[in-house]
Amino acid sequence: MIYQVRLLKGIFEPQRSRYQLQNAEAVTRLFWKLIGLYFLSVLVFSVSGYFGIGSESFSKNITKMDVSEFETGKLLIVIGNMIAGLFYPSIYIFLASLFFWVVLDIPYIKTVIVQMITLSLYLLEKVLLIPLFVLMDIGHDANPFSLGVISQYFIRSDYFIHFFSEITIFQILIISLQYYYLKVYTERSKAFVLSMIILFYIASWFAKAFLAYLQVGVFV
Repeated sequence: MIYQVRLLKGIFEPQRSRYQLQNAEAVTRLFWKLIGLYFLSVLVFSVSGYFGIGSESFSKNITKMDVSEFETGKLLIVIGNMIAGLFYPSIYIFLASLFFWVVLDIPYIKTVIVQMITLSLYLLEKVLLIPLFVLMDIGHDANPFSLGVISQYFIRSDYFIHFFSEITIFQILIISLQYYYLKVYTERSKAFVLSMIILFYIASWFAKAFLAYLQVGVFV
């Protein structure tokens, strides 16, 4: 069976896509789908940077800047987000696939395809949140679909508020979708597969929270 990489199908028809990938002897359209994901990632991250999403530390100092300083700062934020848009798919797809390949003993190409599918869902989340953040004039920690808002009532630490703001409804969906795919591609127990997936995302949430805590806005 030849598996054609179709990312939206992988999200909205997971049962069929999983079966086809499980029995695939060859994969087609992988390269062009990767290129498309990189392009979309750069575009989404750049638009986020243009609207100042994730750069609240810069926005706080607007009143202290003249026009040239503001425009230069805004340009640097957009460029930084463009670079982040290039690096993020590489880390999420290839390094994460390497991790799952090692711990779950799954063919590397299959983990890459699953990561591409879940990355598509992550980028969809960012696209949907852009107008919400812009129209409501809120920051990442005030994302109504995350635990960040609730955590602010119980936690005073900015670092852990950043951490809980990374836990969103979409992230739960991504974990569920990833588990749905990976559990049938390995002989490891389902509990082990789920624990490794959760461990990976917890580590990524801590890393993003650390960057946000250091006010490195282009990466969050």
